[in-house]
Amino acid sequence: MREIPFAIVFDMDGTLFQTETVLVPALHKTFDRLRREGLWQGDTPVGKYLQILGVPVSEV
Repeated sequence: MREIPFAIVFDMDGTLFQTETVLVPALHKTFDRLRREGLWQGDTPVGKYLQILGVPVSEV
């Protein structure tokens, strides 16, 4: 049996594809859960996360 190559691409800065299409729904889901568990109050800080897309880690 022939082995199928497997790869995972991490593109958290939006270089290869529009990360926000995955990031925004994931943020809402995550912060909804944090609110239910009493670990976060207020709106989901989507804007803060969108500001750091494409920014080098050293600047974040």
